[in-house]
Amino acid sequence: MFEELFGNCPQSKLMHFLITAPVDEYTKQQLAVGSGISRVTLDKFINIFIENEVLLFQNSRYVLNTKSKFIRKLFSAQDEFIKFHFNKQLEEAEEEFENLSNVELDKILDQIPDELDFDELEREIEFSEEILVNKKEYENLKHYFLSFSNDDTKLSDFFSSDNKKWYTMDVIE
Repeated sequence: MFEELFGNCPQSKLMHFLITAPVDEYTKQQLAVGSGISRVTLDKFINIFIENEVLLFQNSRYVLNTKSKFIRKLFSAQDEFIKFHFNKQLEEAEEEFENLSNVELDKILDQIPDELDFDELEREIEFSEEILVNKKEYENLKHYFLSFSNDDTKLSDFFSSDNKKWYTMDVIE
């Protein structure tokens, strides 16, 4: 909303970024990346932000000056923008509900099994889920499991005390 009202200039992008995370400390590079501008562009105007006490420079980091009257007014304005857009969306929202008769509703509810085991469903989803890892992650995992394996334990046989299988990993060398 901030950029929508004040434009898409680098200063607006930086202010939008700072207002969304006002208590963090940033390097110049983090400010540039976070606001979507180049570091060279940021260097052109960052001193103006410091001179006008919008930003403070502390311990080699930049911090939004939340004690500044200007910044406090921006926070208030942002709250008003949010309320305005929220109310506008509520007014424009059109929800359509399908009115179902009791018979139609009963038919839908009858399709749901009486005894649905959510724990079993969760386990089924958990063990059928594929997790992709990159080569570096794979090497780290392989090293971790190899360091804990011995002759009696295979890499695919790790269980917790409650008999849940935590990891399965087949290492082919």
